[in-house]
Amino acid sequence: MKLLSYIYRHAGRLLLLATLSSIVSGISGAALVGVIGKGLAGDGAALLPLAGAFFALCVLNVASKSYAEVALLRTTQTAIFHMRTEISRKLLATPLRKLQELGKPGLLTILTKDIDIVIGAFQLLPAAFGNLIVIAACLAYMAWLSWQLFLIYVVCLAVCVAGFTLAERRPMARLVLVRQHIDQLYAYFRDLIEGSKELQLNARRGARFVDDVIAPSAGRFRHAYSAAMIGYTTVNNVGMILFYLIIGVLLFLVPLWLPQRAEVLATTTLILMYLIKPIADMTAMVPALRQAGISMDKVEQLNGALDAPAPAAGAPAFARQAPLRLQLRQVCHRYPGLSEDHQFMLGPLDLTIAQGECVFIIGGNGSGKTTLAMLLLGLYLPEGGQVVLNGEAVTADNIDQYRQHFSAVFADFHLFEHLLGEPGAALEARANEFIAKFGLAHKVRIEDGRFSTRDLSTGQRKRLALVSAYLEDRPVYLFDEWAADQDPAFKRVFYTELLPELKARGKTVLVISHDDGYFDCADRIIKLADGQLQVVSGAHPAAPAGALHLA
Repeated sequence: MKLLSYIYRHAGRLLLLATLSSIVSGISGAALVGVIGKGLAGDGAALLPLAGAFFALCVLNVASKSYAEVALLRTTQTAIFHMRTEISRKLLATPLRKLQELGKPGLLTILTKDIDIVIGAFQLLPAAFGNLIVIAACLAYMAWLSWQLFLIYVVCLAVCVAGFTLAERRPMARLVLVRQHIDQLYAYFRDLIEGSKELQLNARRGARFVDDVIAPSAGRFRHAYSAAMIGYTTVNNVGMILFYLIIGVLLFLVPLWLPQRAEVLATTTLILMYLIKPIADMTAMVPALRQAGISMDKVEQLNGALDAPAPAAGAPAFARQAPLRLQLRQVCHRYPGLSEDHQFMLGPLDLTIAQGECVFIIGGNGSGKTTLAMLLLGLYLPEGGQVVLNGEAVTADNIDQYRQHFSAVFADFHLFEHLLGEPGAALEARANEFIAKFGLAHKVRIEDGRFSTRDLSTGQRKRLALVSAYLEDRPVYLFDEWAADQDPAFKRVFYTELLPELKARGKTVLVISHDDGYFDCADRIIKLADGQLQVVSGAHPAAPAGALHLA
């Protein structure tokens, strides 16, 4: 029901057309059975009209069934499209801290495994819907032939359905357990992939991880899944035997105390035999649809946990007055410490950053550098105090507009394959210019708005991430340990040429760095220790811009 409700919300018109076509298909299928029954009992004079009706119904059945399946296919694909895009937009609209709380393993499982299961169920829905219509039409025809046989059959069928519902409770509970095991197994697989270097360095440790961690989890999944599928297989097989028993009761026992015409019995038998396949198909779909229901619950839980996309902005916030002025006023924020039993507090901090400044942020691990960067970028909202840009405080309502002032390359950056800017030859030409100036033209080029390869060293991929940041042309740039993976020559280029060039273009530059040999390239140095601002250096003359010009 949840799947159908979701489809109706996003493709109601197509679903209505598919429903009408399925009804025509089911009625024509039931009418075919009636024509065949009359043909078996009719005389020679009536065969020619029956033949015409038979072939006409065949054409109608094929045409309506095909249209219904095509319409349902388009309907389900429309619903899938909306599901994927809605969740993607909600992910982008959700604060980073909430995404971190949800956790990557859980998010990835829902976005991959659960959506795949739901998609599989969507693909089953056209056949399931068509079978339901055929069953309903055949039952209606049976009622028209003999309401007594119809009532007896419906009562028997209701008893079988009730028994099936009771019998499937145990395998259904197993399917819920299967979903829990999938979460754990996916988390271990992520550990295996991300920790493959460490595990390969120690064969015994790697073997222990597979034997003592992955294997038991995979075994629990295997046991739960096998138990669930065996349960459904047993229930389905018993159900089919009961269906044949119902046919036997209607054909051999009921006529003993409720006589029926031979023509009615023959046609009813044909109807019941015709119903075997759609009913068998429906029962076979139950496990997949049940799994889809469980996965749909997970998707809806994720939808509820994520924030709705922000509405379109009205009047622009943070007027681009000159010069740009960024301030922290008594900003405080808690963040996880190096030990698990307590949290560190960043702040309270008071800080003012002016347009065109190059500010270095330094400090030891856990001192609060990255948290300060997240606050400056608007990826975290402070728990106390205010972040102020051009005299206007940053709030949850305008934070998206605030973020549009920044470009950043993080220490754990992600390099997107696509440029993701305004498409066109001008963007590609500018990107290729930067690629050449960053010394990567012999390895990478732009093809159809994307990098030709990302199979590069970490330092080279960081240069491509820098290309993407430069193309955004934002007022403020933040680099988190950008030079850590560069060779000495390009590290010098970064500090002595690229940063001064950005300053010359009026950009504000924030650099998290441990490269004390280049601290004289900063206008100011902010030092953090245990979340507190300990040292703010005086102004330093920036190194003169070199021969590399990126404007």
